[in-house]
Amino acid sequence: MNNIKQQTSNKVIFQLISLTATLILLLLFSPLSYLSLLGVLFTIYILNELVFGFGKGIPINIVIVFIASLQWIIGPILSYYTGIVHPFYGMQVPEEEYMSFVLPGVMFYHFGLSLPIIGVSHIPKIVINDLENETSNKIKGAYYLIALGFFASFAYSFAPGSLAFFFVLLSNLKFIGCFYLYLSNAKNKKILYFIYSSLLLQSLAAALFHDLLLWSMFFLFIYCIKNKVSIKTRFSVLVIGFFMVFVLQSVKYQYRTIAWTDTTLDTFDQVELFFSMVGERLTSPEILFDVEANEVTITRLNQGWIITRVMNYVPYIRPYADGETIEEAFSAAFLPRFLYQNKAVAGGREKMVRFTGIELQQGTSMNISLIGEGYGNFGRSGGVVFMFLIGIAFSLILRYILKLSLRNPTYIFWIPFLYMQVVKAETDLTTTLNYIVKASIVMVIVFYGFRRILKIDI
Repeated sequence: MNNIKQQTSNKVIFQLISLTATLILLLLFSPLSYLSLLGVLFTIYILNELVFGFGKGIPINIVIVFIASLQWIIGPILSYYTGIVHPFYGMQVPEEEYMSFVLPGVMFYHFGLSLPIIGVSHIPKIVINDLENETSNKIKGAYYLIALGFFASFAYSFAPGSLAFFFVLLSNLKFIGCFYLYLSNAKNKKILYFIYSSLLLQSLAAALFHDLLLWSMFFLFIYCIKNKVSIKTRFSVLVIGFFMVFVLQSVKYQYRTIAWTDTTLDTFDQVELFFSMVGERLTSPEILFDVEANEVTITRLNQGWIITRVMNYVPYIRPYADGETIEEAFSAAFLPRFLYQNKAVAGGREKMVRFTGIELQQGTSMNISLIGEGYGNFGRSGGVVFMFLIGIAFSLILRYILKLSLRNPTYIFWIPFLYMQVVKAETDLTTTLNYIVKASIVMVIVFYGFRRILKIDI
């Protein structure tokens, strides 16, 4: 008990010192408005909470808010203060108008995501002590999960459209199996290298790195659980991680352009091309910190330009939706298509047209985000309330999983599986709800099938 109190005290002291130091530096050396200043401080606070959360479970609620803060607060601030005036990707409303809506929205989203789990926040600490014993008894199940995940990855290409998403969900089981295997006392864990190498190759082939970054972050949580990493090491890894993400962002656009247009590149060529680009950035700082390249990086980080498009479009050209798309999202998630013929389709194409007037070209992926959808339905104040309520809804599911983990500690591994789309700040409500409901169904089917058919507990 005294140790827990000491850790809490240390965290509070660290938060106060880091926030005070950041405030003083920004007041002395930056021209930030008070709203942007508050936005930076809030993001630093969430970042510190995330760092302290490593090794204490998988604090997915903090991950969700941190990614949202980066894309809805930090990205827009960089856009406002670095002079990016791109006619399409630039911010469409003044800074004060934008920040006075988004900042409360993100804060209330955080409150909503935190409230339901206050009473069960102690559970991950209890569960972690039992994880090694639990996983060591389920090594066979881990290999079955990995095998099923690889089979689904292969079968996805041949699956009919109606089952494609089901196979996408199943393909993620190989990463859950990795978590089991890594924390167990299994002697041979070489397959872990193969799995993450295949993820890297898959990301390079598609020139899409979102899943690579997310699963790497989730594995880092598991790594910290097993190895009890010190707070100093966590911050060191975090700094290195941010730098590598920055390098990735600097090469991603150029690499994607080549990978998507040059059909002659095989897997070896793609790997060589990507790492040669990374090496060029690391050995040539003038390329890495090129102003034009960084504008592209900031634009990619900034989800705020789409939100400002919504703020400019609704209600001036299209009226508020008054909850219509929210109702459609819940209906689409919980009702099968044969009962609901006009079921909403996950993805941002329809929402972008309705709330921004932008018609996306084929192959272009954009979405208005939860907070953009909240504004498009209810306006400023209603949008903030919406973020609070949807945060509570997501957190209630997390609370339920944490309580189940008291009975079966390995349930904690399934949190990333359930929240894979929720953590993405650009997705709308239809996409997030559709994913979390279907992922829950798949999770139930997998547990039931393993227990009843394979006679294996996972």
